[in-house]
Amino acid sequence: MTSPISNERHDLGSHGRELILDARNIGVDFKVEDGVVHAVHDVSFQLHKGETIALVGESGSGKSVTARTLMKLLTKRATILKDSRITLSGKDIVATSESDMRKLRGNDIAMIFQEPMSSLNPVYTIGQQICEILHLHNRMSRKDAMAKAEALLEEVQIPEPKARLNNYPHQLSGGQRQRVMIAMALANRPDVLIADEPTTALDVTVQAQILNLIKDLKDKYGMAVILITHDLTVVRQFSEYVYVMQNGRVQEHNTTEALFANPQHAYTRHLLASEPKGVALPLADGHDTVLEGRNVKVNFTLKRGGFFNPDFFELKAVDNLNIKLARHETLGIVGESGSGKTTFGQALIRLINTQGGEIFFDGEPIHDKDRAAMRPLRSRMQIVFQDPFSSLNPRMSIRQIIEEGLIVNGIGANGKERIDRVRQALKDAGMPEGILSRFPHEFSGGQRQRIAIARAIALEPEFILLDEPTSALDLSVQAQIIDLLRKLQDEKGLSYLFISHDLKVVRALCHRVMVMQHGKIVEQGPVSEVLINPQTEYTARLVRAAFEIAA
Repeated sequence: MTSPISNERHDLGSHGRELILDARNIGVDFKVEDGVVHAVHDVSFQLHKGETIALVGESGSGKSVTARTLMKLLTKRATILKDSRITLSGKDIVATSESDMRKLRGNDIAMIFQEPMSSLNPVYTIGQQICEILHLHNRMSRKDAMAKAEALLEEVQIPEPKARLNNYPHQLSGGQRQRVMIAMALANRPDVLIADEPTTALDVTVQAQILNLIKDLKDKYGMAVILITHDLTVVRQFSEYVYVMQNGRVQEHNTTEALFANPQHAYTRHLLASEPKGVALPLADGHDTVLEGRNVKVNFTLKRGGFFNPDFFELKAVDNLNIKLARHETLGIVGESGSGKTTFGQALIRLINTQGGEIFFDGEPIHDKDRAAMRPLRSRMQIVFQDPFSSLNPRMSIRQIIEEGLIVNGIGANGKERIDRVRQALKDAGMPEGILSRFPHEFSGGQRQRIAIARAIALEPEFILLDEPTSALDLSVQAQIIDLLRKLQDEKGLSYLFISHDLKVVRALCHRVMVMQHGKIVEQGPVSEVLINPQTEYTARLVRAAFEIAA
């Protein structure tokens, strides 16, 4: 029998820092169709000025709900239980009115959300969205606000910040969008910054830069940070105190050093032991080519300058690339965010238009097919997107989301057969069957990604484009998904194009790897050769960031 968890830190008051946030006995319930879900029970933690604490645990453990409770950003279905106490700089957050909370958010406490695409407004430019935050809390002219917005983008290492102010969210890569969110959260220099999986969408080299940036700003302004993550490498490097959550409860808490050196709870030991392992099953010789690209080009026209003096320039996102994917093979495409990985993948399955080159699927040319001509092939090629929240329709139930593809493609003799396929796909993706009537917003980020994987495999395709499919998943679930993808590939002869910045996952899943930078392939070959003996400095830097810094 484990002893009850103390609701006070082991080092409380021992290092002389001022207590800025004190949360005691936080409890949150959600009303659902068939009753009440107890999402968070009796969670307590303390945060001092100028320090970083981490909330860690698998997806669905209640980390993000706890963070949203601090900001009072819960849905109408949620109830904060009466014993909950949250004090921020002496203010009682639970008792604070909504109008007063609006003044606190952004100024006193700010949050970087997990999914940048669903948090940014698609109809406003990046510049307009950053300026809105500056105007809400400060009196400044439009010119000053734009200058501050540009400085913020520069601070979070976005290339060509002046040009990016005129871009819309969809024109930026996943990693660049996440950096915009960080710039917006830091705009008014809050006392407390909640970073909810702030580096999920970022490649390994930029991940270190962003975390170091948050650390530098924290040190510079005396800001306190709550880091919510499933990445224990990040926790070890950047936090001073750790709370381990499971099923809405804190199972263990301690200083980072003590917790990693001597974990007390079985769940903490399980988390620390979880990491993608193994290698891809060997590929037999003589497999035919399922997907081929020859001299594929994708260009984007971007605008610099203002309305009256626009300056247009062409960005070569995919620059004359060739690719061959064999049946049953997993080919990894790696590189930093903005290197053209996702653009290349989407061009190969004709989700975006190319400006040149030829593409063949199962020997059939598809580069000249229009949308209608591509439709019969769509069930044979599927995609799992990087951001599951924006790729799942919020108005549709989980059953409707997964069944939609079956209905459109005429798969399944009747409703009963289709629902059996839906249930099997959910089971294969590690989700329970009893969620068919629930909606995407009721799930954590990792659970939504598993639903997206279930939707793809329900159609039993031959080829799947996996665009960062494990970036939103905690380590133990990453290992399950890798095993699942290997098993499906072995049983069904699937071919995968696996886009990722996580080289540990690439090492565990892929046969070959291509390294991209600025729209070009700088290195390619078998995973064992490229990751063990990289031939270019760029690849060596990626490998160092993934394996050596993490060690």
